[in-house]
Amino acid sequence: MKVYRYIFFKALLSVLGVTLIISLIDISFNFFSQIEDISSSYSFRDALVFVFMSQPFRTREFLYLCIVVGLLATFIDQRFLRSINVLRQAGLKKFNLALLLFFPLALINFSTFEFLVPDLTQNAFEFRKSKVESSSKEPPTVIEIKGDVQNGFQIVSEKVHVKFSADGSVKNDSQETENFKNLNFNTNLKYLTFSELYASTNTAFENFNLVVKTELLRRSLNFISYFFIFLVGLEILFSFNKALNANRIFVYGFGACLFYSFIEKMIVDSIDVFSLPYLIQAFPILLIPIYLLLRRRYFFN
Repeated sequence: MKVYRYIFFKALLSVLGVTLIISLIDISFNFFSQIEDISSSYSFRDALVFVFMSQPFRTREFLYLCIVVGLLATFIDQRFLRSINVLRQAGLKKFNLALLLFFPLALINFSTFEFLVPDLTQNAFEFRKSKVESSSKEPPTVIEIKGDVQNGFQIVSEKVHVKFSADGSVKNDSQETENFKNLNFNTNLKYLTFSELYASTNTAFENFNLVVKTELLRRSLNFISYFFIFLVGLEILFSFNKALNANRIFVYGFGACLFYSFIEKMIVDSIDVFSLPYLIQAFPILLIPIYLLLRRRYFFN
């Protein structure tokens, strides 16, 4: 039991260290980006308060990267490595070892960003709007344009529903506006929790539904994506530890996570822009057969 406790806390400290370093860099850039809004109503102190209040939300974007790199970094410690070897000699498989290291941290990440960070982020941006924008109390309005040239167009929102027929006539219709009164809209869907996202998956806005479902699926599969990135790194450590030093492992950790993040954002944007099926966002599942193929051909059991 002591071995498991030591491994968990050692891994947690390593991940927290990597997260702190990257967060400090991100805080610096975020603070400098606020300087252009400094005025008599929005002081440097206000900017600093906003940056620290909104940083947990910004950390969400790179937290899994910190988990992967932080966990791989623990294997530099010879005492940690000996503890892992003790567990492996006792019959612990590499897949179970990866779950043992990754799952508790991912669960903490999920719980924090589901129950704590959304409210903190909302408060942070409300605080900033009250200082910077005079119209901060006005809620955002969703407008969707439907139809085509042959059948005419519709402009629908919670306040108005206007139809433009093919012959050029215009008709006002308030019937569909009732569908949007309970719409949980936010200028950035990443602020919303899973329950809020799920409640918004069946609104009268087709494009909004597509974006919401894509975000819901993206957030749900992040665990799978980064887990298998970490698992491949773990296989590399145990299979080629003589030929692959720590620096190369760090390069792999950062490189693989950044490359995946780029692919993920590209697919998200493509689904939104080209109105593709949101199920395309389930592409991280392909990492499972890729890992099994790599394990069969290049990694040792």
